[in-house]
Amino acid sequence: MTHLPGWAIWSIAAAAALSPVLAFLLAIAVEILIDALSNAGVLEFAVPIAIGAISWFRFRRLWGRPRARAAIET
Repeated sequence: MTHLPGWAIWSIAAAAALSPVLAFLLAIAVEILIDALSNAGVLEFAVPIAIGAISWFRFRRLWGRPRARAAIET
């Protein structure tokens, strides 16, 4: 197949155009969660722990699993 369908091209273009908007909305959602935790009386050291947990959950897919190295025969 030499050509991509029209919907595929438009979906790639839409994802590229909307990715900064989605990242901004995610940052706002995390900020709201941090403020809610602070206002709820959660201990001050627990807020960075919550931030780390959210970050780990969001970015664990990007790290991927380590791939096994193939043996090099000489």
